[in-house]
Amino acid sequence: MSDTPDNTSAELMAVASETLMAGGYRRIEGRFTDWDTSHARLFEDKYNVVGVAIFDSCTELLQSWPDLQGSLVEIISQNVAQTESKSWDGYLVLLTPAVAPSESAQLEHIRYDTNRIRKLVASGVELKLPGAAARVLRPLLPLNEGVSVPAPASVLDLLPDLLARSEVPRNATEAVLKAFKTQAPIMDQLHETLTKK
Repeated sequence: MSDTPDNTSAELMAVASETLMAGGYRRIEGRFTDWDTSHARLFEDKYNVVGVAIFDSCTELLQSWPDLQGSLVEIISQNVAQTESKSWDGYLVLLTPAVAPSESAQLEHIRYDTNRIRKLVASGVELKLPGAAARVLRPLLPLNEGVSVPAPASVLDLLPDLLARSEVPRNATEAVLKAFKTQAPIMDQLHETLTKK
């Protein structure tokens, strides 16, 4: 499903659900009526419990979020053992396609309120760009294990290129580094390299 700038509430829920499930979450269905609607869903993975709620207006979001927070905290405290890592990692995701600049300060206050549970909040202002709803959920997703990140080069690996710019022969620098790394006599290695023809 595409995440277009003019998302409806249903489209936002579809994008949020698809994004979380693609990230390894499973939807919890049939156990908690507050979280089993077209506008509110509950997800979990090995590490987190996530409640996603979509609102048609910012006013509705501002009025409803405290009750949803209480409901989610209660679900976690009653159903997740304190020994499980996710007992401390609950997230409330609050999204609305509505744009309400006059209420942006209140939404910002919710976003930074980490009392009881963490919150991710986005309104039409933040959700205007394609892919924005999925970006809001990115902090909840695992790092992509399929992407290999090259190990950073050591300073010694960078040295031949750096010294070559100052007209130090590359082969001389490489010989010194080879001797250093193998703990061989540096002058012997340098002499051998420079006298080879």
